[in-house]
Amino acid sequence: MSGARFVVSEIASLSPNQNETKPMTDKAMINRVVHVLYSGLGGHGAVMFGMLDAGFFAEAEHLVLLTGVEPPLPDYVSRLDQRKMAWRYVPKQPGRGYVAFYRALRRAIFETDPDLVFVHGLATIPSVVWNRSRAVVLVRETEPQSTKSIKDWGSLAVAHTSVDAIVHLTEDAAQTAAAKLRLLHRPGKVHIIGNGLDIDYFSPASGWPDRLLAGPQIRLGMVARLQPNKDHQTLIAAFDGLCAERPWVDARLEIAGDGTTRPALEAEVARRGLQDRVTFHGTLSAEGVRDLLRSLDIYVHSSFGETMSNSIMQAMAVGLPVIAGAVSGVTNMVTSDVGLLYPSRDVSSLRSEIVDLLDNPDEARRLGAAARKRALTQYDAKLTARAYEELTEKLVREKAGN
Repeated sequence: MSGARFVVSEIASLSPNQNETKPMTDKAMINRVVHVLYSGLGGHGAVMFGMLDAGFFAEAEHLVLLTGVEPPLPDYVSRLDQRKMAWRYVPKQPGRGYVAFYRALRRAIFETDPDLVFVHGLATIPSVVWNRSRAVVLVRETEPQSTKSIKDWGSLAVAHTSVDAIVHLTEDAAQTAAAKLRLLHRPGKVHIIGNGLDIDYFSPASGWPDRLLAGPQIRLGMVARLQPNKDHQTLIAAFDGLCAERPWVDARLEIAGDGTTRPALEAEVARRGLQDRVTFHGTLSAEGVRDLLRSLDIYVHSSFGETMSNSIMQAMAVGLPVIAGAVSGVTNMVTSDVGLLYPSRDVSSLRSEIVDLLDNPDEARRLGAAARKRALTQYDAKLTARAYEELTEKLVREKAGN
């Protein structure tokens, strides 16, 4: 299969004629939706906003509960306020106060008597267990299989016994979870819906694709949280090797994102004497991410594991050739017709792939054009929104006994 596709059990396979003959839609029954997602930087926000922009239950009232130890991202707050959408911050104290936090979050979730509770991620599962309300509880499970902790697996097991549906992003993620959970796995609750984004907003820059690798300066970049499961060290080392091998190339590395590994990464850049070539942009707004990507010639994603990377989708949507580590959750997205893969942690191989594109700008432009085409056909947030709407309607009918 080329790239991740929507495989929402029997729902996504309905043809237009089949949709016309099924019972009247239950959209009118979905009056209140509560979204629960992490307050800091991550892919959850990008997916949620993409779905909202695509009209996800547009007639319903939406409440967004931002939770976690980090205060809400200003970009999230701004975008919610622009939409005049209700939101609340439910803070979590670092390392303690779990019971009080889950109780407070549970009250915030169910006090509005929602029809749908849309939980992004596993961290807040204890707040939705033993749901005795009429609400459908749907969990979007996104943690990379290779980096899940024991707590994550425990939360997923609890979700299988307590919520109405668990949505994985890929078939591989669903199969891995089934093998891991074994008797605790409830296959009837499992669905597969890929991520999506606003492909009109994340679109190529003016002059694309001819501008790629055509200027006096070559710009590489990566957008991701700065945390241990991202392999920025290999990216920095490969970039250093590129600069040493081709000192006449005016190359720049743009790193967007923030997190716990930033001090170590900045120290590594300084140790290698790359301060004038590497820029740490910190956390960027959606507009900032889009504009940064549009300024790049090549997108590089160095990671130890993903599920379905929003950053790679965004890079593909703006028409960039992608070079990425061959790890779970990436190989299903970056195939040979849209990008290049290198063995994870292999500095020499990553440097070689970058050099290959520098030496073959026409190939880089071809890959960028193919990446944009895939984004248009497979990563449109409208597809994501419709798939989740249809799944919710199915769950509502089942819960009502229809």
